[in-house]
Amino acid sequence: MTDAKSKTQAFIEHLRRLRTDRGAMAVLRRSLAADPEDVRAYRYVEPFVSDESGWRRRAYYLVAGLFALYSEESDSTLAKVLGDLWRRDGQRSSLERRFHALLEADPDQLPDRLRRVVAYIASKRAGGLNYVRLLEDLLRWYRPSGRVRQRWAREFYTMKPSPHARG
Repeated sequence: MTDAKSKTQAFIEHLRRLRTDRGAMAVLRRSLAADPEDVRAYRYVEPFVSDESGWRRRAYYLVAGLFALYSEESDSTLAKVLGDLWRRDGQRSSLERRFHALLEADPDQLPDRLRRVVAYIASKRAGGLNYVRLLEDLLRWYRPSGRVRQRWAREFYTMKPSPHARG
């Protein structure tokens, strides 16, 4: 296991322990509405990001706020959950447009767009998210290769095989 992977897993474990602390969750949720790096959230996030800067640092704060907004967890990625909702709801184009806007977001737009889609998932009670994977993906989000965004697009549009399908 790499140091980065163990760091992301340790951070999500930390958030899981905070799940029962209503005050901490409220602070982290409020940070989404203002600035993900809200000074009130420092006590919950800063021990994990003191050696980070720029987007990487902001990604930790963002995931902490998203976790506080909707802490239901599963093995599913955000793109997979959104794709399942899109298919379930009859491939409504508004959700597809929202997803495309998410993929095309610049660093200033991404926090708000992520907040909106996670709130949408929560409102639909669509199942949990894999927050370790989400954080790992966001840490690589703006790499020139665009691989994370390409994988999200594949996950959004790929239907999982029916349990009754023969293979």
